[in-house]
Amino acid sequence: MKTEKQSHKLTKNSPIKIYHLLLALLPLALLTCVDTLLICRDPNTGDPSTCFDYVCSNGIRDPRLESLVPNINRCINCDENYILLNGDCLTNYVCANGTPVEGTTDTAGQTRCASCNLLYRLIGTTDVVGRSCGQVALGEAARIDMAMRFGVGERNPADLAAIDSTLYMIGADTDVLYTLDTTTGVATRMSDAGVSQFGVGEGFPTGLAAIDSTLYMVGQSNDALYTLNIDSADMTDDGMAIQVGILSAGFGMSEGNPRGLAAIDSTLYMVGQSNDALYTLNIDSADMTDDGRAIRVGSTAAGFGMGESFPYGLAAIGSTLYMVGERTDVLYTLSTTTGEATQVGRLPAGFGMGESFPYGLAAIGSTLYMVGNTNGALYALRYQ
Repeated sequence: MKTEKQSHKLTKNSPIKIYHLLLALLPLALLTCVDTLLICRDPNTGDPSTCFDYVCSNGIRDPRLESLVPNINRCINCDENYILLNGDCLTNYVCANGTPVEGTTDTAGQTRCASCNLLYRLIGTTDVVGRSCGQVALGEAARIDMAMRFGVGERNPADLAAIDSTLYMIGADTDVLYTLDTTTGVATRMSDAGVSQFGVGEGFPTGLAAIDSTLYMVGQSNDALYTLNIDSADMTDDGMAIQVGILSAGFGMSEGNPRGLAAIDSTLYMVGQSNDALYTLNIDSADMTDDGRAIRVGSTAAGFGMGESFPYGLAAIGSTLYMVGERTDVLYTLSTTTGEATQVGRLPAGFGMGESFPYGLAAIGSTLYMVGNTNGALYALRYQ
């Protein structure tokens, strides 16, 4: 009689034998999963199975991982406007004209701004959800960083000028020339320590402008036009002034309170408080005897037609002149034909920043900068 064990003798094709054969071949099966970090077994039975590559929508697939289940996202990097979360690339929050909140959303393109670009501000709900970036008003200022007194204790910023991407400032408190960082608002002294009052006894600098690589300056102490040295070989002469022409004080127009300077191409403009007027300044007369002479633009009544009797900063963008004044504390355009002012926007006094002592203006590209004495700060202004 056959024993129970003998009655269960394995046949050649029995399922149990095939199972043991598959177990023996398991290492070979795993070799098909290239550089896998997972053991490819059916999650229900534990049996080996086909390995599928992980996929990645809207990003770059992790090449190290493979799975039993097809079409599972495993990403190591994501496309623009998508963010990596638990191996998946999900739609990132977006923010036009600003920086989006770090996170994901189920709604493609949902706006959630954490901060805004220059001349934009956060608008929307009081919490961060749904906030967007809207432009500041025409004529409104945006403060650049929070450097107090430009980081150098300059309490009386007089005017600005730009050569290429470098922003220059003259200080009437220290009577020196600076460069200004347009990101932080911090000033760096450029005048050599041995240069006092620009080397010409100009203790009240008021206007600064550039034509090509030449810096021009006017000051109230001497009522004269100068060029400023900015590239001496050993820098010992940097910030030193040289008078343009030989005119006596007053620019030939009895203008004893020169203020802002600006240039359109090779034409140098100046505003003055004695006559509340816009002038051009002669800088290239044949024998230089007329250099530094002012010629009044138009015949607009005092105050530039807007009651602005304390004009200060002047700047040009393209062929348009911009001006700020201390009487009204707003931004204007100036006609180069009549000298008449037109307010930019309808913002009340203060540029939206409580800045009641606007002084210097200058432009780098399409960005209009201003310095003010109230807050001792550098601003950008929206002008269009």
